[in-house]
Amino acid sequence: MQATHNAAGPAARFRWPTAVGWLGAFLVVMGTTQPVEAQVKSLATLRGINRQLAGQVVDYTHNHGQDRRIFSPILGMPRDLYLYLPPGYSPDKAYPLIIYLHLANIDEHIFIGSNYIVQLDQMIQRGEFPPVVVACPDGVIGGEDRVFDAHSFYVNGCHGRFQDHLVQEVLPFLLRCYSIRPESGAHALFGISAGGFGALNLAIKDRAFFGAVVTMAGPANMRYTTCNDDCLAPFDPATYRWNDHYDPKLVIGRFYLDLRPVYAEKYVTPVFGTGPDVHERIRRENPADLIFTTDLQPGQLDIYLHYPGDDNYNFDAQARSFAWLAAQKGVEVTLECAPNGHHNLPYFRANHAAAYRWLSHHLLPPAPLVPAAN
Repeated sequence: MQATHNAAGPAARFRWPTAVGWLGAFLVVMGTTQPVEAQVKSLATLRGINRQLAGQVVDYTHNHGQDRRIFSPILGMPRDLYLYLPPGYSPDKAYPLIIYLHLANIDEHIFIGSNYIVQLDQMIQRGEFPPVVVACPDGVIGGEDRVFDAHSFYVNGCHGRFQDHLVQEVLPFLLRCYSIRPESGAHALFGISAGGFGALNLAIKDRAFFGAVVTMAGPANMRYTTCNDDCLAPFDPATYRWNDHYDPKLVIGRFYLDLRPVYAEKYVTPVFGTGPDVHERIRRENPADLIFTTDLQPGQLDIYLHYPGDDNYNFDAQARSFAWLAAQKGVEVTLECAPNGHHNLPYFRANHAAAYRWLSHHLLPPAPLVPAAN
């Protein structure tokens, strides 16, 4: 296990934040201002972002005047998808692929309403990242342009088989329509916050297809707790315990100096439902559990977990517990911490570049296509 920064969580989790920290926490909880603006001004935003890129964002959504969505028989509805093609994209080459899974409280609009893809495009232009195809599928359950629509975590949940949609519909579409390298070392998942859960979950399950996974501030271990039954306590191997029950009223996150608690049911109920079987459903999908239930072996998957040192959902402790559990199987996990970061937009904006830099060393570059033999 590699730790790039000091991974120790703070003893007192809730400090007086800066003005930017206040704003960032508010935007994540209430719906993010920048992506919301993208939803209101979608036409201008798509044109605007493509003017900033040497590559191009291709539209498979209904956000820009025409309905270009991909119909999903699995979900029984059309679904949105944005696609990035790198500078100089040519069907004469086969490219690596990143599946980018967005956070909650927003949908695929964040792909064009943020600077994340602009950063990657600039790194490609500077030769710091291999030219790559990037797809951002919609992860909200209702499939509409709503900041408060519940997130699917990109798993097969009680409101639909969202992971099957991704694996059986989105991936075949991309491989059929675009020139993608076939090797697992050319395929990566990149998930932020709730999307990090889906990315880590799918990468561990389908490591024959995905060779690398990146998460930023993701819930890597939803069953994290301590011997004092405190899921918001800093990680310590001596006090770590698996949570063996589900309480919908459990406080899993705190904002505004404890004045705005977030309860487990907010995110759990839309995905895992209610009733006595919820804990077992969580256990089956929890990335930390999948280390053992799928018998993850050393060298099968490159894993990078980036996290803010003072995450409002305690995802810093979840990341560190995941890496500690993986080490018991001999599986290496790269940890990188933004020591003073919180679960907010300033954290995500400031740290995508670090995650991209790591992934640039764990992704195969484009390769010329070999003509088929006659």
